[in-house]
Amino acid sequence: MRVSLIVCAYAMPRELLRTIYTLSRNYQRDIVDVDYEIIVVDNGSPEPVDEAELRRIAPNLRVLSTRAAPQSPVKAINAAAAGSRGHIVGLFIDGARMASPGLIARALEAYDSDSTKVIGTLAFHLGPDAQMRSVYAGYDRAIEDELLESINWRENGYTLFNISALAGPSMEGWFGCIAESNAVFVDREIWNTLGGLDERFAAPGGGCVNLDFWERAVNASGNRPWIVLGEATFHQIHGGAASNGTDAARASMFEEYRRIRGCEFVIPRYKPQFVGHLDAELMARRVGARADPPRRVYSIGARRFAVSLPPHLMDSVQTGTLRTRYRGLRLAKNPFDLALYLRLLQNLRPRTIIEIGTSEGGSAIWFRDQCRTLELDTQVLSLDLVTPPLQEEGITFFKADSTRPGETFPTADIRSTPHPWLVIEDSAHTYDSVSAVLSYFDELMVSNDYIVVEDGVVADLRDQYYRQYNDGPNRAVAEFIARTRDRYRIDTDICDFYGYNATYCPNGWLTRR
Repeated sequence: MRVSLIVCAYAMPRELLRTIYTLSRNYQRDIVDVDYEIIVVDNGSPEPVDEAELRRIAPNLRVLSTRAAPQSPVKAINAAAAGSRGHIVGLFIDGARMASPGLIARALEAYDSDSTKVIGTLAFHLGPDAQMRSVYAGYDRAIEDELLESINWRENGYTLFNISALAGPSMEGWFGCIAESNAVFVDREIWNTLGGLDERFAAPGGGCVNLDFWERAVNASGNRPWIVLGEATFHQIHGGAASNGTDAARASMFEEYRRIRGCEFVIPRYKPQFVGHLDAELMARRVGARADPPRRVYSIGARRFAVSLPPHLMDSVQTGTLRTRYRGLRLAKNPFDLALYLRLLQNLRPRTIIEIGTSEGGSAIWFRDQCRTLELDTQVLSLDLVTPPLQEEGITFFKADSTRPGETFPTADIRSTPHPWLVIEDSAHTYDSVSAVLSYFDELMVSNDYIVVEDGVVADLRDQYYRQYNDGPNRAVAEFIARTRDRYRIDTDICDFYGYNATYCPNGWLTRR
């Protein structure tokens, strides 16, 4: 027996089926002649693991069940390893983690090159962000199921990279140091020398035991572990104690580590050896944590807020945007959104455009002129703290404060205008102002009306000047969507027309249902 894969599971029937499929011969590549077994450790699941169902996927599988099990699976895992037959122990301490198709073959390639070193893999979380954050921004099983159905992962498991984000312990990326491996392979002799997992870790799910084992295995490898390139595990949401738990629960786990080891946990530093390869896309997208400006909100539902344009391109686009004028007046709109607004005007055919943020009046005139070109009977209301010295047919300028819309907006004039509306929030770009405007218009808008929150891009622009906005537009949009539930829909056809959130209004093109 070449390899024993030990997969630990607790109350995860949905997730375990997918994980086992990704470890089966139907999915894993280049292992036709490899003799391996899969041992599922059912650590006291309320509904026992269905062994017959799993064996239909992977006939080389058996289940070891522990009834009335402790909350930590460590003893059960060690017992499973002791009774396994492989020369190599491959541990999946979390059975909710799907694998990429070449993971086993690349791990064996590393082992055959130097069997004295532990072999580790990077971890990703399905969804738009690490699930410690995304689950609190609306990401759930239903969204995850839709994401998985949107790709052909059963035929091409590498598409999982397209719907996932680097997990926290792997944030340094392919060429950095990982804090743990959620698919760790080690020679049985090394496993036995280390004593397997440390059974003093009694926290739910084992707490920090996996981090502890990786740290000890790295030390036993002379700080020269193998890291597999181009392969990974992908965590499914399942309410896990660590990845889907609370900050307080995780703090308790690290406190247990401190009591056992007598020191705080730090990511081990080492010089990795590499096996496998990275294609150009993975190299470009997954080299490690992006050097993003500080961000306060990361995702809503299944959608990230990050703009997909490369930072160096955004810098140059922003320079041009700030220089853009129309009829001699400041317009300051980027080329993507100018084209997207034209598309929206044709589809929505608004009777009224309400613009919050006038500046010199260039954008109000541009919107009026585009509507005339499209032969639309549209009136424009433009609101700002200071009104420009302009008198333009079809445009009415109002003095108003976006932070106090209920007191300063011309509510009677707004209510009297015909629908459908196109509301454009382009005022102060702060959380308070955007939140106030969204709440104000939520009471007035009707089905098919549209509201666009501009300049969420300030979270992605690198110049220190933009830090003053504190990610305000994106924060306000995320909270507004969460609060209003199903009243609004993000128009992904607009947001993603030129690429994922290739707009200055990420997730900010909203239509009233």
